[in-house]
Amino acid sequence: MYKVKGKITKVSEVKTLDNGAKVVDYVVEHTSENGYVTPHKFNMYKKGEYSEHVENFVKYNKVGDEVEVEFTIRGQEYQGKIYNSLSHWKIEKLNNSSEQQSQPQPIEEIDDSLPF
Repeated sequence: MYKVKGKITKVSEVKTLDNGAKVVDYVVEHTSENGYVTPHKFNMYKKGEYSEHVENFVKYNKVGDEVEVEFTIRGQEYQGKIYNSLSHWKIEKLNNSSEQQSQPQPIEEIDDSLPF
């Protein structure tokens, strides 16, 4: 199992497959200590009986959220080449940035009693 921390930058539309399973892809950008940004594309696939997990992911995770993702690396061979994908296992929010953005910010009162 692997982990990466970063900011969600993209979330795809939920796809429903013929077998009732649901799939969503999302991108998390990790910024290393030396400032390099690496995008990681994750795939979340859930069978029909667990498809509500995909809907909940989209409902509670938004672009801009800081998260930590646990994932596995899956590899497949096709026509002599190896293709890897990052398969979502677990996600945890590190902050509530989408909630913070939707909250009204307090406005400082201006003191109009100044003589100038």
